[in-house]
Amino acid sequence: MKKVLVLFVFVFTAIILSACSRTTLYILNWGSYINPDVVDKFEKEYGVRVVVDTVESNETMYTKIKNRTTRYDLAVPSDYMIERLYQEGLLLELDFDKIPNFKSSELDPELRKLQDEYFGDIESYFVPYFFGTLGIMYNKSKPGVKELVEQYEWRVFFDRELIGKNVKVGMYNSSRDAIGIAALYKGYDINTSKSEELADIERLLSNMDYDRYETDFLQTLVAQGNLDIALVYSGDFFDELYNFLESDREVTIGMHVPNNNNIWFDAFVMPNTANNIDLAHKFLNFMCDVDVALENAIFVGYCPTSVTVFNLLKEEEEYKEIIENYPYHPIADPEEFHGQIYRYLGPDVARTYDEIFQRSKAAR
Repeated sequence: MKKVLVLFVFVFTAIILSACSRTTLYILNWGSYINPDVVDKFEKEYGVRVVVDTVESNETMYTKIKNRTTRYDLAVPSDYMIERLYQEGLLLELDFDKIPNFKSSELDPELRKLQDEYFGDIESYFVPYFFGTLGIMYNKSKPGVKELVEQYEWRVFFDRELIGKNVKVGMYNSSRDAIGIAALYKGYDINTSKSEELADIERLLSNMDYDRYETDFLQTLVAQGNLDIALVYSGDFFDELYNFLESDREVTIGMHVPNNNNIWFDAFVMPNTANNIDLAHKFLNFMCDVDVALENAIFVGYCPTSVTVFNLLKEEEEYKEIIENYPYHPIADPEEFHGQIYRYLGPDVARTYDEIFQRSKAAR
């Protein structure tokens, strides 16, 4: 018995020491935003350990990187936060010679145009991951709502007389998004800092009574029938759609994507806290492999930035119908679509946005 026990202790200790001796790659990501099977494959192929920490906002991601409490090798922030991290010197430039599987020519052409326009000077600091839009999610069970949304688009968030008092409307509890769609509706730049335009937007928001202000719960409220219209990110809509499909329930939700819109994208970046720079490049190259990227996209459920991966998704039985019947791809008609990307506006403009939003909510 003692021999067995000694052998067990030896083997167990060897396993622990082996695990401890392996190089560990630390990644900061969003929840359910990478296929764990893909991570397992990378660990086995390279004999390393990957730790994925998750956050619920770009601001939390920023704080974790800036505070350096964990020395993350890679992170997955959104567009404007990438710009902020770059401006504050918190990112390392990537060596794309070590990422041969990434080909900029493979990026969605419309997204590539926008990235060149908005972030052309910092494109060497990130590898695009997934992208999408803002959308108007609606309750298909409510008579007339679908038609209202498709005809009037962003106006449904700012004209109570148009939609009627019996239609329940949800607004994103975020100054950036509320002001952003008001700017889109008025034909302003989505990153406006002009005082006269912001004053006009404040009047617009103050004159509308919203039934709910929420962040990550609006899509669920529409799915439950507690809201009829809500501003959502496309990814949130598809999360809810997959819930319907997986439970074989009748789909009672829809989403309309106006052509004058925000385009968001998330991307891998390398914080200046990185300890394992070579391994981080290997991981990026691994994730850009077409087969790996396809497997990952099937799990995540959002639109990949690679044209090749998107075309392969269209051949997958479980995604073919979704892509054909829902606005899965953010840019359905490139000739009609006019996309704008959020920029990092700095603390002063952000403070102005927050003050406008709070005053407009108090004016209800």
